[in-house]
Amino acid sequence: MSSLNYITITDFKTRSGKTIQPVLSYQNFGKSLDEGPNVLVIHALTGNSNVTGEDGWWNDIIGEDKVIDTNQFCVLAINIPGNNYADKDTTFEHYKDIVAADIAHLFSIALNKLGISSLFAIIGG
Repeated sequence: MSSLNYITITDFKTRSGKTIQPVLSYQNFGKSLDEGPNVLVIHALTGNSNVTGEDGWWNDIIGEDKVIDTNQFCVLAINIPGNNYADKDTTFEHYKDIVAADIAHLFSIALNKLGISSLFAIIGG
């Protein structure tokens, strides 16, 4: 299993007007982030960033010599805030404080912080 990494985003204002300091956890598989090409996996709401390997959600299609070949791609999976996959993950007092557009914006900021300016593909939810 790939280890969890973390990105802290400061003073993020949600669509509901809340200002939060989210900590996003992520994993990458295959090539390193700077080697690309990069594939971003958006996991299911009940899933997590462990998309391949032991207990991987997407083992059927992500891995060595599979449809999304980790020999050729860097596979990046960011945990959706609030899914509690990691100790440091952000949770929310009220689930209505964050919406899908907030999550998309947070992922965009995270990609920027990781130095990723383009993606080969985005798959998942």
